[in-house]
Amino acid sequence: MGAGAIVAGGMLHRARHTAPYDPKLVRLDLDVPDRLGIGQPFRIGFVTDTHIGPAIRAADVDRALTLLSAAKPDLLLFGGDYICESPRYAPDAAAVLGAHAASTPYGAIAVLGNHDYSCDAPRLTSLLERQGIRVLRNEAARVETPAGDLWIVGIDDAILGTPDVPRAFAGAPLDAATVALWHEPDWAPDAARYGPLLQLSGHSHGGQVRLPLLGNIAAPSGGRRYVSGLNQVASMPIHTSRGVGVYRPPIRFRCPPEVTLVTLNPTHCP
Repeated sequence: MGAGAIVAGGMLHRARHTAPYDPKLVRLDLDVPDRLGIGQPFRIGFVTDTHIGPAIRAADVDRALTLLSAAKPDLLLFGGDYICESPRYAPDAAAVLGAHAASTPYGAIAVLGNHDYSCDAPRLTSLLERQGIRVLRNEAARVETPAGDLWIVGIDDAILGTPDVPRAFAGAPLDAATVALWHEPDWAPDAARYGPLLQLSGHSHGGQVRLPLLGNIAAPSGGRRYVSGLNQVASMPIHTSRGVGVYRPPIRFRCPPEVTLVTLNPTHCP
């Protein structure tokens, strides 16, 4: 066997058996206008695309969430695609997400993703809510803190759900401090019209495979415009997480799994 084949084999082995199970904590600090009432820094832990199923176990997700929990978020937001391939993974997903939500000061709020819809969304929703995780479908949830109110605007999945952006934002007071939570990132311009502090999304997995010079080669429909990281849509920042899990093929190359700590820092606005 030639040296090139050995190197290629080693890279493929890592992409399949090591890289998908080596999550990274991404820290994102954003300045937000204090006139919106947040008052002091607020830490949001964002977790998406856990894809518990044949390739990703609940223990793998727990390891990623433990990395985030050590950073002490005030609130957890879950961005969808918690399971894949079969509804039988729903209890495991709800249990591991619920365990970390229970130890977070303001709990957790979630939206659904396209894989959740294809794997018995009503049952998964029920299991998540039994764990104290509120699942939003075109509605807003108030997070009441001593520093002020923050509203999470959850928009339904854009591929298999029924997204209704005006209805979702109508659930929050006018000029409230809002964060948009939407599984797919590419419809961010629709949310940006309502002036949220930011949008948090997943779905793309960062492409899972990122080749030198070529970049991502496998971003899905709905996750091709804002594939990964922080982007700007009009006046709204959008962060697209690479997610925790994997989908077909179950590999990652130059695109590690991610959990995100977003710190909202109030700034004075004249």
